[in-house]
Amino acid sequence: MNLLDVGIDASEIMRVWGCGRVRAVFDPAIYLDLPGGLVVLTTSAAPRGPLHVRVRGLPAVSRGDVVRVDVDGLRISDQLFPLDAPVWAPQLPTQVSLAAARDVAGAWLPPVVPPLGVTGTAGAVLPADVVAALRWGDLASLGQRLGGRGPGLTPAGDDMLAGALLVARVIWGRLPPPSDLLRDVATNDIALAFLRCAAEGRCIEPAHDLLDALARSDAGATIRALATLSRFGSSSGAALAFGVRAALTEFPTLGPTLSGHTS
Repeated sequence: MNLLDVGIDASEIMRVWGCGRVRAVFDPAIYLDLPGGLVVLTTSAAPRGPLHVRVRGLPAVSRGDVVRVDVDGLRISDQLFPLDAPVWAPQLPTQVSLAAARDVAGAWLPPVVPPLGVTGTAGAVLPADVVAALRWGDLASLGQRLGGRGPGLTPAGDDMLAGALLVARVIWGRLPPPSDLLRDVATNDIALAFLRCAAEGRCIEPAHDLLDALARSDAGATIRALATLSRFGSSSGAALAFGVRAALTEFPTLGPTLSGHTS
């Protein structure tokens, strides 16, 4: 079987049949714009994820090539990938167990601020407007202040925001619709697709392993999960982990806001 596994969101996206195109080609990932949305074709070198379609080997394709989803599966280049692989769906820890991990998150996760491309900040200092949005639980403002900041295909600010949204989904329950939370986020649509998943409580597997380890107050498992997550991308995993840390240590106990706060 050429297909290893399919993320839960990718599985739903590929229920919509029709033609799409290759959006971008990287090593080892091919981003596909399909009629139902964006999916990522990758290999076992990448972790399982909600939008990931993991295969044994990537086909030779170029940006703009036509792809198709139909009753037989995903057709790309001269290959057909029947959609008969296991579907991966992440699990979330309980609200109580993760909320209790605030102290250990501050102690076990490194306070290394990802490169956000903001002048006047250095070392372990977050911009004041980002800290304020975290402390008020203002997720819309947080998105506006982090979205698109920093280097990378998914900018560091987006990765940090994904970690924060994942925590928010657990400790506050269901969030406002991602379309409301992320309306004014200045980012590319690849990063935006992953942010929408994070707001619904779905991220790459190492991020869920980190949440689970923190929720169980397991220092060894936390360190191992952090190491695995930090290997993801050039800086994406580390920025995502910092977003988890920032959310757990700074979020208020009350739920999120959409409209900011008044003093």
